[in-house]
Formats: sequence, C-alpha cells, structure tokens
Amino acid sequence: MSDTKHVVLIHGTWCRGDSWGPARAAFEERGYIVHTPTLRYHELPLQEGVMKIAPLSMRDYTDDLVALVDSLDSPPLIVGLSLGGLLAQLVAARTRHAGVVAACPAPAAGIFAATPTTLRSDGSLLVRHYLQPRPWAKPLYPPTWERFRRWITNGQTEEVAREFFADLVCESGRAYCEMLFPFLDRGKATTVDFAAVTTPVLVLRGECDRLVPPQVAPKTAARYQRGTHVGIPHSDHLVFSGEALPVTMRHIDDWIARNHVLAIA
Repeated sequence: MSDTKHVVLIHGTWCRGDSWGPARAAFEERGYIVHTPTLRYHELPLQEGVMKIAPLSMRDYTDDLVALVDSLDSPPLIVGLSLGGLLAQLVAARTRHAGVVAACPAPAAGIFAATPTTLRSDGSLLVRHYLQPRPWAKPLYPPTWERFRRWITNGQTEEVAREFFADLVCESGRAYCEMLFPFLDRGKATTVDFAAVTTPVLVLRGECDRLVPPQVAPKTAARYQRGTHVGIPHSDHLVFSGEALPVTMRHIDDWIARNHVLAIA
C-alpha cells in the first residue's frame, strides 16, 4: 500500500473546487496530496451551466466522487462542507477511506431538526425555489448578496465574504428536492448507510451557523460507531474560511492524532 496521504475536499452548494483555496493550502502544509473536485458541470459559467446542473441527482454527484476516491492509490481522508458534508458520508459508505470530516453537513435522510432561526434562513434562501412549478427540474440560483451575507457569511470579514460570493454558480433543484423530501425519493439518494462507515467520523458545527440547524451535527455524529461532534466557536457556516480555519484545522489535527487516522501500518 502507498504511504501517500490523500485528502479529498468536497465543496458545498453553489461552489466549485476552487473555493477550498486556504483550506487546500492548510492540508498541503501538513503533507497531504489534496484533491478538490468540482461537482459535475459546476466548472461552467453560471448561465452556461444552469440547465445542465438543474436535473442532477445527489446520486450523480456521489457516483462521480466514488470514482475519484476509488482511483487513488491509498484510502483518503474525505472532507466535505455543507452539501459536501453529506456527500462525504455518502461516498464513505461506498469506498475504502481513512476517515471522514463532515463540516456543517446538510442532513441525511432521517436527520432533521428545524429551529425558528433556520426556518427564517431557509425561507430567505430556498422557499421561493420550491414555490415554483416542478422545482426538481429547475436550477437553484445563488442568493442575493444581502441574504448570503446575513445567513451564510455572518461571521466572515467583508473581504472573505465578497471573494466567496463572486464565484457562486447554480445548484441542482433535483438534489435539493431529494434532500428536503427524502420520503418522496424512491432512489434514496440522501440515505446514508451509517453502519457501512466503520472509520472515525468527525462532525463539525459552526456555533454561529445560521443555515444548518444546530441539532444536525450531533445527531449525525451519533449515527456512527466512531463519531465525534465538535463545535467551532464564533464560526458561521464557513468553518474552513477566515479566522475559523486555523481553529478548525487544530480540531482536525487533534482528532487525527487521537484516532490514528491515516496511520501507516
């Protein structure tokens, strides 16, 4: 087996692999070969990718990522943020891997806990999408700057928030319907086989995250045999950005050391 340390970083909604810039550098400083895949068609300019992205399933994303992980010469650490945090779990259940970090993960099927705050944020960001005819066939456009700043980058500096916002693309309406209405999805695209993941799993939550309900992270960690939940103080949804990044990386370093993740036999 290769002694190369691989990490696969899976981005979240409206983003691309390039959004991992500072986090990529942090993992590279630690000796990892870093893979930052861009979800299918997300590399296209916003308007060019609109109708190609709209009908994609979470299963399409998962299949692409499984193929990447299976192509590596040693089991990687799989890290995902938000939508990517759910995808990281779906991929881990189908691949050989060293461990999983699910940061501010979107809830898997069967895990949901809404609060008044998150309902307000969802109302600002998503409800309009679901009120239109056949939302599963329509693209989910990025939010306005004002909503993005209030609900997603509420703990970031203006500079970090602007940089993130400038590169947003459309997301799949079908994927979001699969997440919001898993009971209607015969393909079970967001159903994680928790028992299949026997490696250590770290679930992170930004303590000032206004987007993901606070109960999702601990409930997710509890589903795993070797699950751990950690809160990142003062952080919003973007725990791998700005001042939150070094704090997040310290928690990941400690978790890796305690659980002997990626230890070479």
